[in-house]
Amino acid sequence: MGASVDAVERILNYRFRDTRLLEDALTHSSYSDATSYERLEFVGDAALGLAFTNHVFLAYPMLDPGQLSLIRAANISTEKLARVAVKHGLFQFVRHNAVGLAQKVKVFAEAVTQEDEFVAHGGSMKAPKVLADIVEALAAAVYVDIRFDLTTLWVIFRGLLEPIVTPEALQQQPQPVSSLFEICQKQGKYVDIKHWKNGVKNIATVFVDGEFIASGSSDRKDIAKLNAVREALQRLSTSMVVDVDSLGIDEINGSLEIKEAKQKLHKLCMKKKWPKPIYETSPGSKFGYGS
Repeated sequence: MGASVDAVERILNYRFRDTRLLEDALTHSSYSDATSYERLEFVGDAALGLAFTNHVFLAYPMLDPGQLSLIRAANISTEKLARVAVKHGLFQFVRHNAVGLAQKVKVFAEAVTQEDEFVAHGGSMKAPKVLADIVEALAAAVYVDIRFDLTTLWVIFRGLLEPIVTPEALQQQPQPVSSLFEICQKQGKYVDIKHWKNGVKNIATVFVDGEFIASGSSDRKDIAKLNAVREALQRLSTSMVVDVDSLGIDEINGSLEIKEAKQKLHKLCMKKKWPKPIYETSPGSKFGYGS
């Protein structure tokens, strides 16, 4: 453990006053002869989240709370923190007696090396939570050792989290599910994502206004959903086009109100399990929808 403590201190570029905190942060719950990192991980989750919240609040004064939340989530998610652990080889310093844990981490680490770019919303393989827990426990160990100083925690810990996901990076890799719902809502269309299993495979299917658009599969339910949504976005990108220039301002406002009403009606019908509503054109209807 002494060698592990020295190695992690070099990675953090920080020398602990109380090295027992670092020893605890590097101890898995399966190692029964010492205090595990579970309590530290609990503190680290909150401390790291608040430290990063302070950072984005000060760094991006023009962004609204929703945008700030997306940046925070991309930077301190289990997927991101697990990749931080892989990048710095932190698992090798953890003492544990969990059968198969090292192999699970090894397989994930190998998958990460095959990624071409940063992954903001989940890769091809689920990240072992133990890796994110280690990073959070280390954050807590530092936080407690510096007497709960959030500003100093961020100064010490930021380097470990690099590269920080920025708003510009998120624009290049937006959250697919949110993008799909946003695009369809603007078009007055209702999105429904269904899940089912085919043996050990999870299948996700995307329907827009009741029409099948795309499907995706994976061993993981969340990745199957991401695959299906990404395929749906690709297919819809060439078919859902609105020629705004061809409409007058009054027509745009009225059309958007109608689309919003349609969206709410679709949701109500889905919730009540009613048939899909049918719209008819009446001669007096300015926008082409019957009353």
